[in-house]
Amino acid sequence: MQKNILFLVTGMTPQIITETLYALAVDSENSDKWVPTEIHVLTTAKGKIQIRSRLFNDGIFEQFLKDFHLLNMRFDDSTVHVISHQGKELEDLKTLDDNELAANETCRLIKLFTEDDNSKLHVSIAGGRKTMGFYAGYALSLYGRAQDSMSHVLVSEEFEFASNFYYPTPYEHYVGKYNSQERLNAQHAKVFLANIPFVRLRHALPDTHPLKMDGYQFSDVVEQINQSNQNLSLEIDFTHKYIRVNRGEQVNIPPRELAMLMWFADNKVKGKSGIKAPTGKAKGENSVAENQIIEELTADYLKHYDDLKGSETSIVVNKEFFDSTKSKLKKHLEKKLGVELAARILPKQNGRSMPFYLPIESEYITIKDNFKDRLVSIQ
Repeated sequence: MQKNILFLVTGMTPQIITETLYALAVDSENSDKWVPTEIHVLTTAKGKIQIRSRLFNDGIFEQFLKDFHLLNMRFDDSTVHVISHQGKELEDLKTLDDNELAANETCRLIKLFTEDDNSKLHVSIAGGRKTMGFYAGYALSLYGRAQDSMSHVLVSEEFEFASNFYYPTPYEHYVGKYNSQERLNAQHAKVFLANIPFVRLRHALPDTHPLKMDGYQFSDVVEQINQSNQNLSLEIDFTHKYIRVNRGEQVNIPPRELAMLMWFADNKVKGKSGIKAPTGKAKGENSVAENQIIEELTADYLKHYDDLKGSETSIVVNKEFFDSTKSKLKKHLEKKLGVELAARILPKQNGRSMPFYLPIESEYITIKDNFKDRLVSIQ
């Protein structure tokens, strides 16, 4: 069954909910009407009180459904989400920590709503503090799919701050004009829905990207993406079998893949032009020249691998081994660091027949190695 999910961020103005719902599902000037089956709202403790008091207890939402003959729309206490910290609901967003909690919860909910292939999500950024609207738009850009959309709702100027105005009624209904004794007929109000285009990143990223994994906070995702655009430093601790990027957390790497990365780092530190990948067949006859290249590459690789794992004479750095180990290193780094950051560390080449090289300047490579002084530069 198709789910149409409307997600809003609100503060002390619950009328944003009914105004947006009117613009999407009712407005005669909207030729492409969209009726949600669920309405989810992220708000503060004070905001939830306003929603309960005005929309639920005063019966405004129920009246809205009756006025426009709308059925089977889920919106109740269970779909009103309050930003919380350690089980305590936040009254308002007052500190940097509060805003980070709002960002994380917004990101979590939008990720959750977009995991169901049978759902369409519409995000409204009209309510709440400006930071909340920004986080909602940013999160939708990270997780939004082709079927998802975003908007901001506006009302005609004289009704913008009118008391007890919630939507244009299909009958005469008078509300108070802001700072005036004048009364306005809600039947004459206009609601304008501004659809907001946004960049969709979700399908440009593989499933191994941290954006698609559980447990990542909004701030973690932003930091990881930002790191991919900063100057990059790489520390390889060969003794303890881990790397560290931009002085971040330790990333443990399996021996074969770590030996390959170390091999390329050693090559870069020594100022060499790179490592040319082996050619020839994994099995069968190779030319004398091809066999010589494979023997030389194997000897160079084992200088690093032997210290990690001990002598393993079965290893031959032929084309199959080289491509397979490089591929496993890529998958491991993408899983641990993200696609953007991993791409700046992985060996690459400038053309099909060119040598592979590490795309990091040698002065930003730190190597810690207690096994032997075989490197030109050991930090």
